[in-house]
Amino acid sequence: MILTADSGSTKCHWALVEQTGADDALRVIETRGINPVTCSTEQVREIIAEGLLPNIDIESVEGVYFYGAGCIANAPATLELQGVLKDIFFSTKEVTVATDMLGAAHALCGKEKGIVCILGTGSNSAYYDGEQLAKNVPPLGYILGDEGGGANLGRTFVSDALKGLMPAETVELMYTECETSYAQIIENVYRKPNANRYLASFVPFMARHRDIAEMRRCIDRAFDNFIERNLLQYADVESMPINFVGSIAAVFEQELKEALDRHSLTLGKIERSPIGGMVKYHTAL
Repeated sequence: MILTADSGSTKCHWALVEQTGADDALRVIETRGINPVTCSTEQVREIIAEGLLPNIDIESVEGVYFYGAGCIANAPATLELQGVLKDIFFSTKEVTVATDMLGAAHALCGKEKGIVCILGTGSNSAYYDGEQLAKNVPPLGYILGDEGGGANLGRTFVSDALKGLMPAETVELMYTECETSYAQIIENVYRKPNANRYLASFVPFMARHRDIAEMRRCIDRAFDNFIERNLLQYADVESMPINFVGSIAAVFEQELKEALDRHSLTLGKIERSPIGGMVKYHTAL
């Protein structure tokens, strides 16, 4: 059996599968997220002990492949997480920890070269040469970057709404459906933690009302910025498929395709979650 994990800061999906085939007895278990930058070793042990170990036969696991946010190659926190996993899965032959971008590349491209993008709460992209991530334009987070991600989309829309660039009826509809107000928005963005997640919480409203012209322009602007400030920095990007993973890419597939068309780029695969592709990659090795 092999165990493949796709982890963000909020939740982690663990896929347990027979090594002989990706469709053979696949089980996915969800636990709290594990980010080595923000989680202590004690928290990692607690999350795994409570959410994962009661659901698996630890001695049957032959390989652990953990892909996650914050898992920077050779960084002390990443090596520490790998050590904890090796300690927990003491009888396992192989334990690897790598960035979620490499996990997305394995899931979407396998061993073929291509551009890989993550569009979730944040955004990221990289050129994958079929073996490793050969180039990465730094995402820079939701304040300086993360164009096209959920927080960036939400920030763009909320800013337009509060500055009077959205129809008045759309702003009132936002207040009603999102159960918020001008004062509450300012409070959540500037005085409470996790402003990025709060801003991303407006994305479902945006998706429901994407037929409003001003809303559509807001969405298009975010995706155009993602393409211009990230994708166009990769050499020969016009000759390769652009692959996406993440909830934002899945929800706005049509808008994303049209944005790529405007820049003469080719859409490859779009997957809401990379876990299935990760499993196929490792069971095919």
